[in-house]
Amino acid sequence: MIYNSKNRKRLKRLITIGNKRIVILAVLCFAVLSIVSGVIYKVSGNRPQKTLLKIMDSTVDLQVMNVHYTEATDEGVKWEIKADSAQYRKKENLAVFKNPCIKLIMPNGRVYVMTGNEGFVHQDSKDMEISGNINLTSSNGDEFKTNHLSYSGIEKRCYTPAPVTMKNSRIQVDAKGMSLSLKDEQLTLLSGVRAVLN
Repeated sequence: MIYNSKNRKRLKRLITIGNKRIVILAVLCFAVLSIVSGVIYKVSGNRPQKTLLKIMDSTVDLQVMNVHYTEATDEGVKWEIKADSAQYRKKENLAVFKNPCIKLIMPNGRVYVMTGNEGFVHQDSKDMEISGNINLTSSNGDEFKTNHLSYSGIEKRCYTPAPVTMKNSRIQVDAKGMSLSLKDEQLTLLSGVRAVLN
């Protein structure tokens, strides 16, 4: 092919037309992609939103895992609570512990350790309730087992109406109901008492 001015003009026109076609084609592709993207976004936006997993109860103000809490009272009683988790309910002024291990160190040096499946501590009165597989041990070797145990912060007393087993190196006692004063170490068994000496 001979390149003369006529052929050059024709070639420029073809290139210009080709460039215009490419630009028009690119604009059309972009427009189609934009429309398709908009439709996909709109369709996915109309789906019902998934409900998020509710982690905390609406009555819970604070939830903590792997808890270690210590406190000393004005009367000289020291508390140490370890638990898998704790929830604080401000409205009730209540702390709820899962798998608590509660250590009470009395002013006279005597130590009591209580474990259970769940514990409730009223922050204002220091009253406490523990339920499920409860084990209460004292530093003198006494061990108590029951399924429900309450503690009065004012009286420094553990009590339960439930069946209880107490044992130490000298004796094993089964009874229904118990009251144990942590101040003067006075134990009262309420009914159905059976004892076996070791």
